[in-house]
Amino acid sequence: MTQILLIEIIGSIGVLSYVLSYALLQTGVIKGNGYIYPAMNLVGAGFVAISMLNNWNLWSFLISVSFAVFSVIGMTRVYLAHRKLQFAPREQHMHTTRFGMLTRGDMRKLLRAGAWVEMSAGHVLTTQGEAVAQLAYIAEGGVDVLVNDHKIVDVGPGEFIGELASLSSGAASATVIVNQPSNCFIVPSERLRALVRGNADLRAELEFAFAGNIRSKLLATNERLQEVLAEHARERAEMADVAPVTPPPQAESAAQTQP
Repeated sequence: MTQILLIEIIGSIGVLSYVLSYALLQTGVIKGNGYIYPAMNLVGAGFVAISMLNNWNLWSFLISVSFAVFSVIGMTRVYLAHRKLQFAPREQHMHTTRFGMLTRGDMRKLLRAGAWVEMSAGHVLTTQGEAVAQLAYIAEGGVDVLVNDHKIVDVGPGEFIGELASLSSGAASATVIVNQPSNCFIVPSERLRALVRGNADLRAELEFAFAGNIRSKLLATNERLQEVLAEHARERAEMADVAPVTPPPQAESAAQTQP
């Protein structure tokens, strides 16, 4: 009796694994091109096959074996595909720090859509009010961000330029000029939009990455604003300290009439 109950529990776990894997796939929690989905199917197939020791059914057994075989094939394919997706150090750093949610396959697609470019100081990446023609990721170097020809903040390695408008064909909210020799990864906006067209998961992952970058730039801008305000306050205090003290006119007149 105990053995029969144990086998029934194993079968129940197998069915749960089947159903849960499919539910997670359809709700977008997991992906079909990773390890989790085929692994859960493999567990479900194996456990359901074991449960047939209590009630043998040839066709159910063949279905379970088929699921197990194709799950193993799927995980092997993912493993081999990932082994081929080798990244250069700067590509791996960009993937890890800014695109951690992208699969290696999607990251490779993004890399193929763009190119690494060496830029000299003075190169203009975006112009305020004009359409953003490209997404830029700064690997080395830095840029100045200007609004109405006033420098707001300088941006360094690890930051994006044009992420707000590159996916939406919008206009640049600021002019961005390279302020030193820099190495950037550039993706034309048209290619980026073509890449995410029909791929909702990739678009969501890119937007998530861009949201984190926007937050870091807002924090940097806020820090710069605090520095500017503090600097202006110091200048006003210094001007007040050195301003000459002139006697009031009445006192000056009285001093002239005194014998």
